[in-house]
Amino acid sequence: MSHEEIHEAIEVITFFQQGRLHPLRFKWKGAVYKITRVNSSWSVMEGLSRQFHFSVTANTPDCFELVFDTADFNWQLARVYLEG
Repeated sequence: MSHEEIHEAIEVITFFQQGRLHPLRFKWKGAVYKITRVNSSWSVMEGLSRQFHFSVTANTPDCFELVFDTADFNWQLARVYLEG
């Protein structure tokens, strides 16, 4: 599986439950991707802010790494892991 570095701002629909983020959908380049599974999640400190990373599977064969940054409350698509 190869991957492509993206690091582009995206829009994400998410909800909070018991103090945790749960991404549902994201929009990238005009297309809406429905998240079908969160494969893993982790957080890292970046300076004084925390970044929450989500490895997700959407309605495509590829996997995506989404990042929420608490410094500016923005989301970005960090990487796409290409199937095949």
